[in-house]
Amino acid sequence: MKALILPKDYCSNDVLHQEESQLFAGVWNFVGFKSSLENFDDFLTVEVAGIPVVVQNCKGKIRGFKNICSHRHSIIQVEGAGNRPLLCPYHGWAYNENGIPNGIPKKPLFKFSKEEIQCLKLQEYRVEFCGSLVFINISDSEESLENYLGDLFPEIEKMSSNFGDLLDVNSMEIQANWKILVENTLESYHVNLIHEETFKKLGAGGMNFSFIDNHSVWDATLITQENEGKSAKVHRPFQDREYVIEGYKHLIIFPNVLISTTYGVSFNLSVIKPLNENTSLFISYVFITKTPSRNDNDSIPSIGEKIYRQSLVDFNRKVFDEDKQICEKVQLGVKHSHMSGELSDEEARVCEFQKKYQKYLS
Repeated sequence: MKALILPKDYCSNDVLHQEESQLFAGVWNFVGFKSSLENFDDFLTVEVAGIPVVVQNCKGKIRGFKNICSHRHSIIQVEGAGNRPLLCPYHGWAYNENGIPNGIPKKPLFKFSKEEIQCLKLQEYRVEFCGSLVFINISDSEESLENYLGDLFPEIEKMSSNFGDLLDVNSMEIQANWKILVENTLESYHVNLIHEETFKKLGAGGMNFSFIDNHSVWDATLITQENEGKSAKVHRPFQDREYVIEGYKHLIIFPNVLISTTYGVSFNLSVIKPLNENTSLFISYVFITKTPSRNDNDSIPSIGEKIYRQSLVDFNRKVFDEDKQICEKVQLGVKHSHMSGELSDEEARVCEFQKKYQKYLS
C-alpha cells in the first residue's frame, strides 16, 4: 500500500496550520483526568488548535472556556493545572461559573451596562467525560463525545475507570512531527530492531486489528499468560481487578491519544501534541490497576510490588526513549525524501490513520 501522507506534509508549517483549523479544531481533544478537577476551583489548561483553553471546576460544575481575559487579553490561568478562582492575574477581573465577569476592580470607572457585562462572557466550550478522561470540543458541532468514540466508548470508559495509582508522568519534547510519533505507535513492524531489549521481549503478536470510526484497536497475544512462570507471583496482588484481558491491547483515540494495557494490570496513556511542524510534546502516564479488595487509604504495596511498579516505569521510559531516537531520524529523512512511502499489512492501522487524517484535511 502506498502511504497517503507525503513526506513534505511532515515538515510544513502551512500543513500544521491546516491541521489546527481543520482537524484539531473539529474533534474532541483530551484534556486530562477527572481526578484533577475534584475540588472547587481545580483547573486544567491546554491548547487546542493553538487556542488557550481552561477547564475548571466552577462550584462543582466542570466548565470549559477560552483562557483569555475579556478586559486586556491576558491569559487567566497561567499554570498547566492548579487550584485558584477564575481570576485574571493582570488586573484582577474575576469570572463566575458562567464565564461572566462578576468582580471588576474600580467597576464604576467602566460605566458598563448590564447588557455590556453579559457580552464580556468568556467563550465557552463543551466538556464531556469518558470514564476518568476529560475531553473538550471547541467546534460548533453538536456531536457528543460518546458518538465520536462510537463503539469504542464503553471500552475506554471501562479501561480508564480502572486506572489506579499514577506511577509516572513522562513529558518530553521530541524533534519530530506529531504524525510521525502517532504512526510509530500504530505498528509493531519496527519492534524487532528498535525495541530488541524491551517491548520485543513481551512477544506481542498477531494482526487482530479493529477499526471503529476514526479509531483503531490492536488486540495482541503475548508469549506468556498472566499467571505463568515468574509472572504469577508478580500479578498475584491484582487477581480481583475488574478489568481483565488475556494479552496486550493498544488503541488510538483519533487523532493523538494512545492507550495500552498488558493483561489489564498496567496501563499507559500517551498524548502527542504538535509544538511546531518539526517538534512535538509527548506526555505519557503510567497507571497500575485498581484492586477492589484493597483499601487505597491504608494499603501499602509490598517490597515486591514496589519493585514491579518501578519496573513498569523503567520499561515505559526505555521504550519511549527508543522511539524518540528513531522518530527524530525519520524527521530528518522526510525533509529530503522523494518517495511517497510504503505500508505493509502489518501497518494497516497507519494506513487507516492516514485515511481519516486526509478526510479532515481534504
